Formats: sequence, structure tokens, C-alpha cells
Amino acid sequence: MVTREAESVSTGQPTSKWVIELGWYEVNNRSFIDLARRSLCPKCVDKLQKKKKKAGTDDIMAAIKDCCSRNPDFITAKLPIMESSFRVLLANGNQPMDTITLSRELNLHRGGDSFGVPPEVLDRLLSNDRWYGIKKVIEE
Repeated sequence: MVTREAESVSTGQPTSKWVIELGWYEVNNRSFIDLARRSLCPKCVDKLQKKKKKAGTDDIMAAIKDCCSRNPDFITAKLPIMESSFRVLLANGNQPMDTITLSRELNLHRGGDSFGVPPEVLDRLLSNDRWYGIKKVIEE
């Protein structure tokens, strides 16, 4: 597996694109639904519980993107960086995001951080993820 990395115009450094790899959860005997459900706002928890069927991945991701992520408390400086990164990807509909954009989003939402999250540090953290299923996008 070879990952092609785009060149960043602003820094000249390679930047990786990241996504939540849903298949990773099954392989690692984990549940994306259980992990993502923790990100739901109380309104969406109630709404999804009232449905006749059990909420699936698409239901939870849509609720987070369309409602929960608009709450100012969805991502705060009190959350760990990896949890915040996971939530940024959820809020973005799990579309691949490059490290620089993800770093900017984190710094915007985690305004209380003294030093922010530099793309280089974020790239290292995401590369070592063993909990959230965040993986580099493989481009062909």
C-alpha cells in the first residue's frame, strides 16, 4: 500500500488526507455506532431512540453532520485531540480531509489551546491511532 501525499502550497510539506475507515471497526472487533453515538446531542439521541428501527451508521452520521456538529460544545478544548479529530471528520460527513485543513478546524474549534495543533503533530497522532479508526486515504 502506497499513499500519495499532496504538496501543501502554504508550507511545501507533504500533507496526508484522513478519513474514518468504517471497515476497521469490524476487523478490530469494535463498534463505530457505539463510539459515534457519544458525539450525538441530546436532541438527536431522543430523535433516534424514537425511531422504530435501530439507528445505523448512516443515521448517526447524518444526525451529527446536520445537527450535532452545529452545537458550539461539539468540539471544545476540553476534549482530547484525537476525539476532536474524530468529531471534525464526522462533522465533515467523513469526507477525506488533509492534515492542514483538519489542523485548522481543530484550532478554530479548540480556541482554548495555547499552542494549537500543528499539522506535523496531528499527522503523527493520526498515524498512530488505535482507537478511532482514522486512516490515511489511499489514492490511486
